[in-house]
Amino acid sequence: MHIGINAIQAVSSKQAIFINDECRVFVIGDLDGDLPALKSALNNVNFNPERDTLFCLGDFVDRGDKTYDLFTHLQAIRACMILGNHEHLMLESLLSNDEAAFKLWTDNGGNWHKSVSSEKLNVMCDELLTKPLSIVLEYRGYKIGLSHTFAQSWDWENYPDDKSVIVQSLLWDREVVKQNKVVKSHGVDFSIHGHNSTKAPFWVGNSYHIDTNYYGGKPTLLELSDVINKLEK
Repeated sequence: MHIGINAIQAVSSKQAIFINDECRVFVIGDLDGDLPALKSALNNVNFNPERDTLFCLGDFVDRGDKTYDLFTHLQAIRACMILGNHEHLMLESLLSNDEAAFKLWTDNGGNWHKSVSSEKLNVMCDELLTKPLSIVLEYRGYKIGLSHTFAQSWDWENYPDDKSVIVQSLLWDREVVKQNKVVKSHGVDFSIHGHNSTKAPFWVGNSYHIDTNYYGGKPTLLELSDVINKLEK
């Protein structure tokens, strides 16, 4: 289903980030509003927001009733958040009054918002609008694409001019997993994504898919240095 993009039209499509090799960098898949699962995963690696960096691949909202608390916790630890399709649904529902988006949102885990004040929701929406649709990260000599999902043919250096194509490709597309094939992924050494639920992380071409929270029972938290070390063996 194609949802309107009125609310997220001005959201940044891509953000470039460089992180020093000495820092620990983590990437976590879909959290689905599960704050205890996030805290457990971070405690297991002794995550320290003063020294470490966390990237979230979208869909941190919805399904769990702790969505708002999870979001404020991510802010408190200065996590780098990327928008997913559930954030898209939330923004179009609350800011654009998109009826199709609202039905899809509330049918798929968005009813948590009914117990949160409109003031808090407005603040949350304003913050979400500052988050990008994707990140290209430079770390330890690698360029790494981070997005909720991506299309079978994607150039991380040259995005389409049509924002609706970017949104569909980076927040909704499932063809890489359905077809088990990446046709083109230019401009990065590898990429990491959520969106496609799985019991265990898996590679398709140079793309790594880590949305294990729904089927696998807990989110996958990667330390990027471990991923890079395995690729170099």
